[in-house]
Amino acid sequence: MSTYGDPDHRTVPPPPSTPPTPPPSGGQPAWAWWVVGIVIPVIGIAVTLLTVNDRDSDDDSEARNTARTPTASTGAPGQEGAGDSDSGSGSGSGSDSGSTEEAEPLAPAFGPADWSARGDYGNGQYLELDSAQLQAFDQITDGTDLALDATAIEPVDAEGTVALLPAGTADPTEAECRTQIEKNKLDEVDLTPGTRFCVQTGEGRTAFLRVLSAPVEGEGTVRFKVTVWPLPQ
Repeated sequence: MSTYGDPDHRTVPPPPSTPPTPPPSGGQPAWAWWVVGIVIPVIGIAVTLLTVNDRDSDDDSEARNTARTPTASTGAPGQEGAGDSDSGSGSGSGSDSGSTEEAEPLAPAFGPADWSARGDYGNGQYLELDSAQLQAFDQITDGTDLALDATAIEPVDAEGTVALLPAGTADPTEAECRTQIEKNKLDEVDLTPGTRFCVQTGEGRTAFLRVLSAPVEGEGTVRFKVTVWPLPQ
């Protein structure tokens, strides 16, 4: 037990603990770094969004300007169909002229008209088709195009530059008849009812003859439907 005036070491408080170390001179507190770590990403996101919005706005403006600007192929407003119309009418006129030429075959110089001639034994008739009016002679001439000849047991035949056509078809044009002669030329043809044939005349004309009536055999009169075309130009 201590006496009055003597210090009592049992009641002396313990020495203080080590005080906290102050932050280094010039350093920032910890909360400041947290703020920096949050603010900078937020600013980056905001800048990115603004950049994307500006680019989208520019793209939209460019698209609208392109839609409003007329191109060279369409021309100025109000004139879009002018070139197309002209070109269409030009091509149409060309096709019309081509079809017109095809639709206008050579017109006959004679016929179609009925005409008759005889085929007798040893004394047949000789036909000239180049004259304005067809002619038949009892003897051969320089202008003979067909010679009719009769026999005892066969139909009258016609001798010349001829080509048979199929029975029952439409009458040919001059061009069709000429082509038939070039491909299927004969020297003679029997003249029976319904026989159809083309002839090349001595002067180069083309004729078409269809037999309307004829003797089945022997001599007799042959009746034709005749068409003769002029010389091609």
